[in-house]
Amino acid sequence: MRRLIPIIFSVLLPAFVQSQQSDQDPPHADTLRQGAALHDAIKKGTLEGRFRLFVMGTVNDGAPADHHAQAFGGSLGFASQRWHGLQFRMSGGYTFDLWSSDLTVADPLTKQPNRYELGLFDVTAPRRDNQLAYVQLFQLNFRSRNERTLITIGRQELATPFINGQDGRMHPTLAEGAWLAHRAARLRFEAGFIHGLSPRSTAGWYATEKSIGLYPVGVDARGRPSRYQGNTTSAGIGMLGVQWHARKSFTVTGWDMLTANVSNTAMLQVERGTRDDRWMAGAMVIRQDRVGNGGNVADSLSYYQTDGSTVISGRVRMNHGRFRWQANYTRITAEGRYLMPREWGREPFYTFLPRERNEGAGDVHAATVNLIWRSRAGLRIQADAGRYWLPPIANARSNKYAMPSYYQFGINAQYPFKGDWQGLAVQVLQLMKLAAPNAEYTSKQAYNKVDLYHGELIVSYAF
Repeated sequence: MRRLIPIIFSVLLPAFVQSQQSDQDPPHADTLRQGAALHDAIKKGTLEGRFRLFVMGTVNDGAPADHHAQAFGGSLGFASQRWHGLQFRMSGGYTFDLWSSDLTVADPLTKQPNRYELGLFDVTAPRRDNQLAYVQLFQLNFRSRNERTLITIGRQELATPFINGQDGRMHPTLAEGAWLAHRAARLRFEAGFIHGLSPRSTAGWYATEKSIGLYPVGVDARGRPSRYQGNTTSAGIGMLGVQWHARKSFTVTGWDMLTANVSNTAMLQVERGTRDDRWMAGAMVIRQDRVGNGGNVADSLSYYQTDGSTVISGRVRMNHGRFRWQANYTRITAEGRYLMPREWGREPFYTFLPRERNEGAGDVHAATVNLIWRSRAGLRIQADAGRYWLPPIANARSNKYAMPSYYQFGINAQYPFKGDWQGLAVQVLQLMKLAAPNAEYTSKQAYNKVDLYHGELIVSYAF
């Protein structure tokens, strides 16, 4: 694959330089029936992109430092028209630091690095002047005549329970490999092999094994600083997903992800009721086990050190006109940590709330409530409240990131413009995280985790 990309690039680049926006068929139009020339498919391709302004700030309780960051950036790309089912896509991204705190220095009191604001730039190389450029998409894909099958080779966006865009910063997580998606009347099938990733909050592409540990690594099962960064061995990730619509309002979804020499994670999800039904109920079970040596023959350098883990998560939802409420619960059993590299995507639990995760922990109970309202004009306001019971910080085997038990409250408002302003969207996120009354922790363990206020303003324009 790595040898194929330069060949494709050298063939298609000259035509790309001559391309311009056109009123011809959009990139997804299938030219199998049109018999168009390759030259025309390239020349009549379209420009696609996104701009984003991101303003973020965090206020910590007491003496630890507060931070703020303002970033502007986006991506610009090209998509050819289809030629006998084939389409070529490529894009590059950029991020400018408009005005931010000095994110290169640790907090003077706790000696801990910044957590949230640095994520707008490159967590692997903190710098005072954050100006970044990076490659995002570079792929060749094929869509069948009946549009039921799509095969993609190269750098692409994925939306799976374990590898996904987690698009809450300046660019989403992207994957490199081969992917197949096929749909029938009631069945959707996906499968693929991933050998490289570009995690959000980074500016580079990494082999699968090198992508594990780019974010903070926490402690190992014995309470020592984890040492798996740069020491993990894996040939890549194989994934298989099947979704079956048994009836109009009954869906069964199954996924399995094998990370070679590290772990296998399987998920079964059942949901009754659609988004528009008055009532909906869903449940998922996730089982994870160590594979091979967990990443390294030396246990002290291994990513996966504990026994397997089981996660059970459920949801009940009711719609009442433009108002919706959801009640959610998740249990991670005490047999071991649930481990999934945070660089790859957000967790699929029903209790997930923005800006925090329960990955890396075992023996967890989580309960959340979501209240959602939509206006006729498209404004969406969501209020969240959650209570998370985690094991004591001293229990390193079940608390990788030394996270106290906590409460989280948030308001998330989003508005996508329409008409002449279509493509423009505004989002405002405000949240508080408070340590639970019985939690025992130090200022170092609270910094950027609990007892804080966090706010964001995001303005995006996509075309």
